[in-house]
Amino acid sequence: MPSDWAFVSVDMELTNRCSTDCLMCPREAITRPEGLMSECVFKAVSEKLIGEGSLITFSGMGDPLSHPNVFEWICYIREKGVDVGIVINPASLNREISQRLVKSSPNSITLSFPSLRKSVFEKLCPEVSYDDAFKRTLELIDLARGNVGLRVTGIITGINTGEQEEYVSFWKERGVGSGMTVCHGRGGNLRVPGVYELQSFGLESGICGLFQFHTFVTWEGEVLACCHDLTGATRIGSLVNDDVLIIAERKRKVIKDSMPFPVCGQCDEPLRQCQAPQGLPPEGRKERNKFFSITTVSCR
Repeated sequence: MPSDWAFVSVDMELTNRCSTDCLMCPREAITRPEGLMSECVFKAVSEKLIGEGSLITFSGMGDPLSHPNVFEWICYIREKGVDVGIVINPASLNREISQRLVKSSPNSITLSFPSLRKSVFEKLCPEVSYDDAFKRTLELIDLARGNVGLRVTGIITGINTGEQEEYVSFWKERGVGSGMTVCHGRGGNLRVPGVYELQSFGLESGICGLFQFHTFVTWEGEVLACCHDLTGATRIGSLVNDDVLIIAERKRKVIKDSMPFPVCGQCDEPLRQCQAPQGLPPEGRKERNKFFSITTVSCR
């Protein structure tokens, strides 16, 4: 049984390194250490999350497919009867990697494909060929069909407003669920004039649905307020050394104190708008997955 809402859904950062340099990712602002999660950190963290029955997603400020143990660790978590998903980008794919990813059988794959408009895609991801990314994405879709749940997500920026309907329709015709989220400032760290403008919602509310619904764990096993903390200033504890009950209690105190972290005062993350969950989290895996699926879509 999860420790209230604190560990129902967890983003586990296998690495904060990434070879691509996308405009909507403020990698230049990262000052916390860069590296790869070690075997001992993974075992310590995953043991506690498996004990909580957490919904684990390999996600964060880096590219999880660049970690040499990613497929092995997906299999390990699945064998323990816990759900695991992964967030990826097409620049990391080739046929071998796509085959290994599907064979490892994560519960879900979320593939970031910023825009179907070639000029927009290549402006947002200047180091990635649109044609190559598109080809790799379709290849993964074919491999995943009937084997792994896959969803494609795009991003709405100042240069592709109005794209959402055609984006969703395009992927639907190919039998793939999709959606687009509004570009946000990643805790005030993203500043790209013409592409992103600061949104106003949530800045004065003193609450954050992202913080309440999810827990973020760095490649070092540190628990931060969320992945938008690029400096490590919002440290709540360590899943290597601290008990989950201690961290859950610290999260409750933060919520009670109206999100005291400076980074939260300059964040327009869409999930800030989500209402705080009432009562205990759903007990069953299907009920929890349904809850987060509906909540994420409605808030973004």
